[in-house]
Amino acid sequence: MELGTIGRSVKEKQMSTGGLDVVKYVAAILVICFHCERIFQDPAINHLFKNVLCRVAVPYFLISTSYFVRRGQTQSSDYIKQYIKSLAKSYLFWSLIYLPVGFIWVQQNHSLSPMLYPIALIVGVFYTGMYYHLWYIPAMIFGIIFVQWLLEKVGYIVLFVFSGVAYGFGSLETYYAYIENEQLKKFVDQYLRLFLTTRNGLFFALVFVVVGFFLWDYQEKFIRFHKYLITLLVGLGTLLVIEGSVVYANVGIDKNFMWMLIPFTSCLFCWSLSINVDERIDVKRLRALGKYYFFIHPLCILWTATLVNSYAFFGNTWLQLTVTLITTHLLSSLVISLVQQLPYYYFDLKVMLQVNRSYLEKFI
Repeated sequence: MELGTIGRSVKEKQMSTGGLDVVKYVAAILVICFHCERIFQDPAINHLFKNVLCRVAVPYFLISTSYFVRRGQTQSSDYIKQYIKSLAKSYLFWSLIYLPVGFIWVQQNHSLSPMLYPIALIVGVFYTGMYYHLWYIPAMIFGIIFVQWLLEKVGYIVLFVFSGVAYGFGSLETYYAYIENEQLKKFVDQYLRLFLTTRNGLFFALVFVVVGFFLWDYQEKFIRFHKYLITLLVGLGTLLVIEGSVVYANVGIDKNFMWMLIPFTSCLFCWSLSINVDERIDVKRLRALGKYYFFIHPLCILWTATLVNSYAFFGNTWLQLTVTLITTHLLSSLVISLVQQLPYYYFDLKVMLQVNRSYLEKFI
């Protein structure tokens, strides 16, 4: 088949994002698996599943989102502004929902005086997220704004170098056990005492946003590599597993950063754009479910934890995962139905603010 024919075939497939929606749905399930308790009893297997396979999900979401944000920008100069505005409203809504849960977590894990609660609230909203999964949205917003701003001033070479250096600093958290320079260790320790984590928009999300923008801008260039994607995925996946094994051998402070995530998720995204999906599969439904899986699953994990405390047989981790997945799916389906039937009830910030205000007043 000639290159031009291959190009036309790939373009036709890329007009439909069905394959992308299927992969994103699977990625949403992997996020749930990652946030649940240990799944495999063998520590090495559990590490490879949760800290290698499951960690592919967030970079994939970042690349996918930034790819389509860049596409939208080419169609409307005001697109990024409108997209971020809409995303910020949704983020604020879910932050208000998780405010009581986050507040209880702070009370249980940190001895903060009531005077510091406003500072904790600001840090939660703009940096760490109101609950552990919500950090992703402010990181992504920062990444999109920063890349868009810097791209107007410099080219992709400078962007990739800068984001790569930033990612390199962030990876010191993962490779902390391998740091031999004591001065560098002290610097990392001081940074973490002040900023808590390197998993943020600058050190983590930035490079994946750059990749997403780049893949859209140079999509024509990548068509010729389409026939090599499966081979690349296998090779890069193998290298990712090897890196995961290196991390497992000397676990650092956390395991958020791995270098092979960058090329592997980039290749996975390119491949998923060309997947043919059976027309009988409702990809729009999968897209909506994946979105609400992300926002809702921590509530289901908390509920499942209460079952563990009440019923001994729920101590089985596979049973906990199954219950969490089922309840997340059912609750997400319910929310989708409510949004479709009663959209004006979906986003009422005034109501959420009043509910959380009365709730917090009982504790403060």
